[in-house]
Amino acid sequence: MSKYLNLKPKVIGRRSSILGALLFAFFIALSAQFGPYNQTQLANVSMLLIAVLSITLLTGASGQISLGQGAIMAVGGYGAALLVVRLGINMWLAFFLAIFISALFGLFLGLAAARLSGPYLAGTTLVMALAIPSIAVRFEGFFSGDVGFSVDYGVPPEWLSNLVGEITIEEWSLYAVLPFTALALIAVLNLSNSRTGRSWRAVRDNEVAAALSGINISRSKVKVFVCASALAGLAGALYGFRGLVAPSVYPTDLSLTLLTAAVIGGLRSIGGAIFGTFVVVYLPDIIEKISGGLEISESIGTHLPALILGALLLLTVILNPRGAAGSLEHLRHHKKH
Repeated sequence: MSKYLNLKPKVIGRRSSILGALLFAFFIALSAQFGPYNQTQLANVSMLLIAVLSITLLTGASGQISLGQGAIMAVGGYGAALLVVRLGINMWLAFFLAIFISALFGLFLGLAAARLSGPYLAGTTLVMALAIPSIAVRFEGFFSGDVGFSVDYGVPPEWLSNLVGEITIEEWSLYAVLPFTALALIAVLNLSNSRTGRSWRAVRDNEVAAALSGINISRSKVKVFVCASALAGLAGALYGFRGLVAPSVYPTDLSLTLLTAAVIGGLRSIGGAIFGTFVVVYLPDIIEKISGGLEISESIGTHLPALILGALLLLTVILNPRGAAGSLEHLRHHKKH
């Protein structure tokens, strides 16, 4: 993204919009080649990508480690579901309101994060990831406990069916989510290359130098938490409306899955976020197909995808901390010289 830094805001905005449109077109073209199951998986990629982009902002751009993005997804999911089920608000409006609910949650979290760093911040967000799902069980009367809220995207609008023909449930789940993903990508690209984004990177690289240059460190950390939480909350609302908003939809390991995707792809790369999200969604299916032809016990086969993903994460951290995007950049640099 460094090539953007010397461009004018209008140019950055135009290029970001083009990249968002290209992502939209790529997913639609890919969907046309897939069957129903893989179309559902592609919709999951589209949803989770928004949450992984929130980690790209929070950890990649500002250097703040969060192990609780899945919990913030739960805040957005429950916020949208409560608005629709309890108050009868339109689903599309509920998605946008979930962004503001999650951003407000991120504001309070950011105020605490401004006083923490490193393992203390990671530990605090991990505790949050463990605690938030249990709140739905504790206050069962309001949050419906383990049963949760049954919500979905409904049926495709008539105008869309008239435009593209008959739409399956799997295709509709992708069409409903994809515009939000494209907008999230555009927003992250613009933020990353704005003055605010550059101040976040300055804080990440050297807080003392950033403070001496006039950057308010605490305010910068709060801002990035608000933005990252807004993205994660939107992802959580979209993720829950696949059919159910319940504690089981936002388990603790969801946060670790998101972090795994960001690390494998490259924490500081938006392209890496896209690659990493595809890996964590599709690799378990590939592993399952391969292991299905091998003579291994059912218990091992069940946990094999998680084991391989965990090993891949460790290898990335140890051997290639910059992820797939960092390796690609290194190869390009090597070819030039």
